[in-house]
Amino acid sequence: MTKKVLVTLSFSPDIITGFDGCVRMLTDKGFDVEVDARCRSLRTDELIPALSGVYAHVASAEQFTEAVMAAAPELKIISRMGVGYDAVDLPAATRRGIALTITPGANADAVAEYTVALMLALTRRLTAIDSGAKQGRWETTFGNSIYGKTLGVIGTGNIGKRVVRNLSGFSMRVLAYDPFPDEAFAREYGVTYCTLEQIFREGDYISVHCPLTAETQGLVSVKEFALMKPSARVINCARGEIIDEKALYEALADKRITGAALDVYEKEPFDENDPLLSLDNVVLSPHIAGMTYECRKTVIETAFQNIIDIAEGRKPDGLINPEVLDAW
Repeated sequence: MTKKVLVTLSFSPDIITGFDGCVRMLTDKGFDVEVDARCRSLRTDELIPALSGVYAHVASAEQFTEAVMAAAPELKIISRMGVGYDAVDLPAATRRGIALTITPGANADAVAEYTVALMLALTRRLTAIDSGAKQGRWETTFGNSIYGKTLGVIGTGNIGKRVVRNLSGFSMRVLAYDPFPDEAFAREYGVTYCTLEQIFREGDYISVHCPLTAETQGLVSVKEFALMKPSARVINCARGEIIDEKALYEALADKRITGAALDVYEKEPFDENDPLLSLDNVVLSPHIAGMTYECRKTVIETAFQNIIDIAEGRKPDGLINPEVLDAW
């Protein structure tokens, strides 16, 4: 019996050169591939009927609750595009024998370069300069240089490390926090591992790159903003819930810190009345750090390959719950 694979993308597949070739990775292996035509993440009421008869789902930001998985008895693989899997009830998936995979490293270059772009846009006030110029104003707008400043990196996985590498030419002092420090990397790039408190106290630029877990939810809140220097700028391209947005808004509005740049939010899409939208010391973007043509193709290929590997009895690097395959 042919195994059905459902693919939900948050964009049109037509923009990805070679997407048909990606699909052939699966069809050549005998899979029946359905690419959902809505080109967005599916709501729960849309996802449940879409999963009927599906063996594997190449997922965007869909919420996989216990109820969703219970309604999809044939589902065996959730192949997430990206590295976050907080939208999946992992214990429930494991109990039900559903393998969960992610695409580690596939979007790291894109997210890391976007992090640096946000940092530079924020510190040099590029959005204000661009807006003024397009309104015909020829004005001198001062910003700050990042040369010689202190960078604090929270999380030195694939993305955090690439951010450090990308900024290595700016003579920055680099502090980092990670529960699993990579000392060889630290020696090579002059990184000092330290406590979170030291990062919050000393960082001129604090960049968040840790996963969202029970321990990291609300990691940066009122207490942490109170520790920061008035010159501090916070960048978040990880997960919105890691930063307490109410506390961030108050710190920005009261000018207790200089600025912030966000690509992720507690609620996505954000509300049009979100108070952060009213501030002139914040740069905002709609969760697109990984959206380059090159990156998306690599992510899709990796997500497809994860399905092939599992179906052929291999454990891909991005497999989160390998005990499921052992039980199979």
